[in-house]
Amino acid sequence: IFMESVLDRLNDAFPAIHSIIFVIGVLSNGGLLLASFNRTPRLLNTYSVMIKIGAFNDLISVCCDFFTMQRMLVIPGNLIYLSTGPCSLISTRSCYVTYCVQLCTLVYSLYVMVASFAYRLWILHRPTPSVQKVVTIMGLLSLPPALVGLAFTFAQADIEVVNNFLRKNAPMYLTEPGALSGHTGLTAHLVFTILFVIGTPGPAYAAIMVFRNKVRDCIFSFVQALTIHAMLPPIYCLAVVIYIILFFDIKNIQIAAIPPSCAAFCTLYYVEPYRR
Repeated sequence: IFMESVLDRLNDAFPAIHSIIFVIGVLSNGGLLLASFNRTPRLLNTYSVMIKIGAFNDLISVCCDFFTMQRMLVIPGNLIYLSTGPCSLISTRSCYVTYCVQLCTLVYSLYVMVASFAYRLWILHRPTPSVQKVVTIMGLLSLPPALVGLAFTFAQADIEVVNNFLRKNAPMYLTEPGALSGHTGLTAHLVFTILFVIGTPGPAYAAIMVFRNKVRDCIFSFVQALTIHAMLPPIYCLAVVIYIILFFDIKNIQIAAIPPSCAAFCTLYYVEPYRR
């Protein structure tokens, strides 16, 4: 009873929390984009490509989070999404597609972190790569999450299927305001996407730790910024653990873009030209 009361209070507060995260994310990532375009010294021109791509990706992520304000209803045998954001005033499909985009950005943000560490390690021993090469690599890194997200857009079930599933398993959610979407069950699309998303943070964090230990002789401010960045993947790992625990019981998970809204502050603070 106590836990249910806590969850109810948390649910009531989450529209405000989503809004706060959105404002923080827009200000931080928007500020970083402006700084990277206007204050990047020539020495950092190539590296700033990753800064811009990462900030733009995180900006999209927090916008998606605000647009959906989504709750994931983890019910045995299926996943149902309850969106209470502005998308619920448009259509269920818009909520679901936006969620797919958000999944892509969350995974890609991890790739950007790994690439940032790899870049610093690369220039310690080799010439600085060209801007074109960095853009090409970052584009290639975007393909896996983009393709998985695109495939996941076809995994949405008809609303009648979702409603029938809830009537049998969790009818209390049918009366809640918002747009409901979901799947027909544990389909191949759903299982593959789950495995892809929950399987990314662990290897990404391991790679970051390996690169982190090898770039200690790099510019101190960059190492500090990247170290703070390295603290963000465990948040994803924690979310994955909570998801796995709750998957076998009827609970709900609030999805908030906390890491994408905060990551930009690391670069803004520790890269001196951007801090001025």
